[in-house]
Amino acid sequence: MTTLAVPGATLTYDVHGRGPVLLLVPGGPADAAVFTRIRPLLAEDHTVVTYDPRGLSRSPLDGPPGPDPIGDHADDVRRLLAEVGPADVLASSGGALTLLDHLRRHSSDVRTAVLHEPPVTRYLPAQAGPDIPALFRDQGLAPAYAAFMKVVGVDPAPPLDPGAEGNFAYFFGHLMPAIGAADPDLDAVRASPARLVVAIGAESAGLPVHQAARGLAAALGVGTETFPGGHGGFATAPEAFAARLREVLEGC
Repeated sequence: MTTLAVPGATLTYDVHGRGPVLLLVPGGPADAAVFTRIRPLLAEDHTVVTYDPRGLSRSPLDGPPGPDPIGDHADDVRRLLAEVGPADVLASSGGALTLLDHLRRHSSDVRTAVLHEPPVTRYLPAQAGPDIPALFRDQGLAPAYAAFMKVVGVDPAPPLDPGAEGNFAYFFGHLMPAIGAADPDLDAVRASPARLVVAIGAESAGLPVHQAARGLAAALGVGTETFPGGHGGFATAPEAFAARLREVLEGC
């Protein structure tokens, strides 16, 4: 475990394994722990870097969140990569929006960017689900949590771990509204020297994030790569997901 002081926060990250650097960027309210099952598999032949994004778990904010959470998270990716070196990056869900914002400004440190089901709003279906940040404001954490888990394909939702309540509150109150308002500069992303891969889950068909990923791939002019599992396939099918990720990374 290593800490990195950044403007407005302190990041905590972990480094495991040996080989080419592979950064794993979690999405939504998730922290590095979401990659617990896949990390040792990838660390057999990669230097795997995982971290808690600012505002989540071991990466506390120094004060209130800033007005541009996605921009802040993208700047943190740049700062992390300055510490660990150029990398391939797997970014999940909202973390893929962080990576898109990073790529439009600081793409020279990314070799291959694997964007796993990014919920880019312009490609989501018109009725993608309830306004979860509004639900959080009006009714509290439990209803917002249940609605969010249904949107990502987990219904019924498992009980909310009390230790994760702070992460979900930060996500629903600050990060999720920013994700909903995000409008990535795709011209800048296309101009990036990074190899772009849009990943979809084999079990995600019918979910809003699946449709959004396909829309993004079409807009970027790249195909989609199917990965095992659903929106969280790296956690539910880690062995198969790790094998597929290796295939994709070696295909460059």
